[in-house]
Amino acid sequence: MSVSSTPRRVTVVSPRARVDVALPVESTLAELLPQLVAMTGAQLPEPAPTGAVTGWSLARLGAEPFEAGLTVARAGVHDGDVLYLNPRRTRITPLLFDDVVDAIASAADGPGGWRPRLARRAALLAAAVAVLCAVALLTFAGPGAPLAPAGTGLLALLLVVAGGALSRAYADATAGAVLAAAGVPAALVAGATAIPGITGTARFALGLAAVTVYAALAAIAVADRIAWFVAVGVAGAAGCLAGSIAVLAHSTPVRGAAVAAAVAVVCCPALPMLALRLGRLPLPRIPSDVAAFRAEESPVAGRDVVDETAAAQSALTGLLAALAAVVAGAAVVLVLGHSRWGWVVAGVAGLALLLRSRSYAGTGQRIALLVGGAAALIVVGARLAAAGGDPLRLVLLLVALLVVVGATLVALRAGARDPSPYWSRLFDVLEFLSLVGVLPLAAAVLEIYQRVRDLTG
Repeated sequence: MSVSSTPRRVTVVSPRARVDVALPVESTLAELLPQLVAMTGAQLPEPAPTGAVTGWSLARLGAEPFEAGLTVARAGVHDGDVLYLNPRRTRITPLLFDDVVDAIASAADGPGGWRPRLARRAALLAAAVAVLCAVALLTFAGPGAPLAPAGTGLLALLLVVAGGALSRAYADATAGAVLAAAGVPAALVAGATAIPGITGTARFALGLAAVTVYAALAAIAVADRIAWFVAVGVAGAAGCLAGSIAVLAHSTPVRGAAVAAAVAVVCCPALPMLALRLGRLPLPRIPSDVAAFRAEESPVAGRDVVDETAAAQSALTGLLAALAAVVAGAAVVLVLGHSRWGWVVAGVAGLALLLRSRSYAGTGQRIALLVGGAAALIVVGARLAAAGGDPLRLVLLLVALLVVVGATLVALRAGARDPSPYWSRLFDVLEFLSLVGVLPLAAAVLEIYQRVRDLTG
């Protein structure tokens, strides 16, 4: 029986990317695997036990991996197949020792031992802590002393220059990004203390404006870990805008925080599209028929797509982290105020972030929303516990126990079975209500309803 020589059009999914390729039928999988690994940017997990990972394998979902010596045709690959590129693992042969001391030393030399990588991280952490201590010393040098703005501004400038030099001249992007990120508090203090005599919200807005400019300069200088600086820059810009509006409108910080939280929650669904634009990914268009699909079909370089996808993912992570920081910061301002509607806005915004986190598959993206939403709910709960009596504290205790039970059930069932569609639909409804309801609640904080009532008599 003759085999068609037409290449097989398949989708290859790796831990980092998903690409559509055409596989020559006469090529063996062993010949194609290095090309597929390079196209998808796949990397073996680090660190891995010696002998645990021997390479890569290609398989259908839930099936055994194909033998590397088979050709595409003999492996039974068809058009439209979805193939998964995963690390190929082998069973480690048990070791036999004839020396007890050697056996103990080999067992002790495991993943939990101290490594140069950990020493490097500890040194970078120590450098960041030292920068924070220097900023604190310069800040409290004395009221009205010019040492605070001048010293912290010079320190921030030195850190961003040092970070750029480490990243570009010494090819150590991690160390450069850490040093540049450590300069954010210095930029905040430099901006907040730059103009003497300014206090309150205006001082806060000036500090965040300096942080925004510093984050942009750091992103350009380091040119790596863009998500860090996107998060800092966007959060600083949002806080500066909210503070500036509050100052210019002669309003209270609580009202500015309510507006910031509401706008952040409402803009959350639009961030993926913005990340696609920032990553310069081409937006797909839905073809009207097969002819239109063929006409618009154009091959692209796999490495370019992988790099652009990574840039878009990094931008999305930074945007979501900034949004979570804005909501958490706004929640702190809202609960410190005396408006009960402000407390409700903080709680609803935190709940919206928790529910919205289900829409993102990236670990950093989901963690950012979960941490931001949980922080908002925690500060609201703490405020309610401090302001309420024993009955309210009992209700909060019951809610905390329910959260413990629910989290335990999720931990026990995670991965064991598919999520219930009924619960998913319920969470979708709650997410929609929280996204829609945060705007009317923010209007209550702004006393818009009271003003309309006064105008209508």
